Amino acid sequence: MFNTTIARTVAATLCTIVVSATCVLGAVGPAIATTATPVAATTAIVA
Repeated sequence: MFNTTIARTVAATLCTIVVSATCVLGAVGPAIATTATPVAATTAIVA
């Protein structure tokens, strides 16, 4: 598919960046989402 070493290097670099970004977003996304106040914490049980 790729004829030159430069093309292979660029493709490998781009692939590494995409996979790394996906891993970081997968780890940071839930952490950011959990900083919001949960609905259960804001609702009080009324007896």
